[in-house]
Amino acid sequence: MVEEGFVQLYVRDFAAMAARADGGQDVEEALTRRVRELKSHAELMDRRKTPGHQAAVAERLVSESERTHVRHGRIGPDDVEALERRRDFLLRVAEMLREDQAELAA
Repeated sequence: MVEEGFVQLYVRDFAAMAARADGGQDVEEALTRRVRELKSHAELMDRRKTPGHQAAVAERLVSESERTHVRHGRIGPDDVEALERRRDFLLRVAEMLREDQAELAA
């Protein structure tokens, strides 16, 4: 079984990055580094526990991207543009993780 704490840790980090990016900060370098750390950590967790940690984070990012009430950045349901930017950021990260999984499977 995939460790829930693992998934929550990375989803929380990427959601915080989305808020910082929306606030105007350049988070691309930090994002690249954190994705690399996640991949390495997921490999370790997959060996020690069960496979699927990276895919679980990608899946949770997709569901997290659909939320309309978020704590990071204090975005409410009426701030449609901010919610769209957050959604786009989180879906981009999920796609980065999925692309890596597709490359490994090929």
